[in-house]
Amino acid sequence: MTTYRKIHGRAVKSVSSNLSAPSAEGQIWFNTTDNKFRSIVALEAWISSGPLPTTRQNVEGCGTQTAGLASSGATGPSGPAFLNTSCEYNGTGWSGTDTKNSPGVIAEAVFGTQTAAVAAGGYNSSGARANTVEEYNGSSWTAVNTLPQAQTSGMGCGAENDGLVAGGEFTAVLTNTQEYDGTNWTAGGAIPAATYNAGAGGTSQSNSWFAGGGDGFKNATLIYDGSSWTASGNINTARDQHGGAGISTAALIFGGRTPPGPAVSSATENFDGSSWTTSPATLGTAAKQSAAFGTKSAAVYAGNDPAANITQEYNSSATVITAGAWASGGSMSSARQDGGGFGTQTSAAVVGGETPSITNNTEHYDGSSFSSGGNYPQSYTTIGTFGTQTAGVGYGGNEAPGAAQNTTAEYDGSSWTAVNNYPISIRASRGCGVLTAGLACGGDTFPPTSGRNSNTSKEYDGTNWTSGGNLGTGRYAGMAAGTQTAAVFVGGPNGLALTEEYDGSSWTTGGASIVNMAFGGSSNAGTQDNMTTFATNSVPYAFVQRYNGTAMSTDPFISTARYAGTGAGTAPASLAMGGRAPPFSTAVEEFTAETTALNVKDLTQS
Repeated sequence: MTTYRKIHGRAVKSVSSNLSAPSAEGQIWFNTTDNKFRSIVALEAWISSGPLPTTRQNVEGCGTQTAGLASSGATGPSGPAFLNTSCEYNGTGWSGTDTKNSPGVIAEAVFGTQTAAVAAGGYNSSGARANTVEEYNGSSWTAVNTLPQAQTSGMGCGAENDGLVAGGEFTAVLTNTQEYDGTNWTAGGAIPAATYNAGAGGTSQSNSWFAGGGDGFKNATLIYDGSSWTASGNINTARDQHGGAGISTAALIFGGRTPPGPAVSSATENFDGSSWTTSPATLGTAAKQSAAFGTKSAAVYAGNDPAANITQEYNSSATVITAGAWASGGSMSSARQDGGGFGTQTSAAVVGGETPSITNNTEHYDGSSFSSGGNYPQSYTTIGTFGTQTAGVGYGGNEAPGAAQNTTAEYDGSSWTAVNNYPISIRASRGCGVLTAGLACGGDTFPPTSGRNSNTSKEYDGTNWTSGGNLGTGRYAGMAAGTQTAAVFVGGPNGLALTEEYDGSSWTTGGASIVNMAFGGSSNAGTQDNMTTFATNSVPYAFVQRYNGTAMSTDPFISTARYAGTGAGTAPASLAMGGRAPPFSTAVEEFTAETTALNVKDLTQS
């Protein structure tokens, strides 16, 4: 056959460029530019995503892939802390640590949505099964009517006002179904066989389901019609402690333990309402007892046992999703901490710092490797910086044994020139903006004249410094990003979680950090409403978070934990450079954000 102009009697559309809409899935067309037949093909895949703020095991969840909730759980296998907090997922990362009214539990039943959730029962730290129930409205938890039967490891399904808890454990494995209408609990139809720790889902009582489960590794699937449970097709691999997502006619299970145990599975199965099919997509990390939620085509599995902070996303669509991730960039020539970073991911500079001796060296980064730049007028560490590689500003800093300085210098891409001094002696201030419109935030006035933590901000116009609005809380170190009229300043000494925003005249409190940040190098990465920070405290730390102008959420962690590093770039195209791992590090990492593209396939022409 020399041409595919007609397939099954239908004319094949000729186009000069590939179709780009997801609605073109399954269509075949002929590209007249490169003379190839193409189609859009659906695929299934798991990818990693922003990690949980804290490690969790025996954690439960509900919601969708872009609006999910994880509740309670424990922090670790040895002397675990039972958590009574929840956090929210936005499709790329986690935010919030909303506290519940009840003591921490593990293995509760959770159902509903991110803004209308129910958490019921569980196993508390005293060893008792709980009957407590709380509802979540998207911002706070409220205690409501308790379960008629205390339980742990039951299957939560449905909505806040149309949900249920099936099975679980008390003194024995249970067969009961407890229905919830948003106020009261009533008895529903009993399950045919006592079960707990099964994968489950549903958006209402009448499309609820669960498959597999404990009390022996089970393979049964049961569907609830609002009054009774009916058996459907068995899963292919019996398991318990696994995740489930979707509704009774379109469901997904993944992970868990498989017989004879204790092996943990990475396998995924799809359900069409009558039978299960093994998916070619497997979890990147085999996991169990984790928060599971979402749909058959877009699910999330977060946490693990032993406790972990991993988050994994499942997608089944014509869209190829590539997870956001940090990757190693070219190493700095000199290992250093407390350098000043500025510029973009492909055109950055770092100046000064400790190597461990204090240096005046400048290095340039072109997106792949470093080269030498001009020397700073003095050998300083903790220099405040902002601007670009060819139009940068450095100010303040300190030399041994640590007295703060007031010098300012401008950089043209090859040499530094001393200019008008900073109004006060300062070190570890954080800057953002450009050479002709820069902003300096806080700093350390060591040795102090009236307290070390400065609350001042100063504005630079390319020639002169003038006073800006005072910070609400004086501090040094931390991280800054944005412009002179729209800036954000995060963290500070003693592990501050504080965020403040600047509008060109005054500072106001913004969304707090998920973790406290102390002596971190400035990231200078992003804008007021899109800022990347890597949290570097006084011990090596890999935590990364993103600020959206309102709240922080997690991003994938950097690979090399460090402290006192520096950064540059935009958000999300950020750089993390140097620091102490320990020892002094030359490591550089680059962040690439999550991307999506249609899965266009070439068709064979023979």
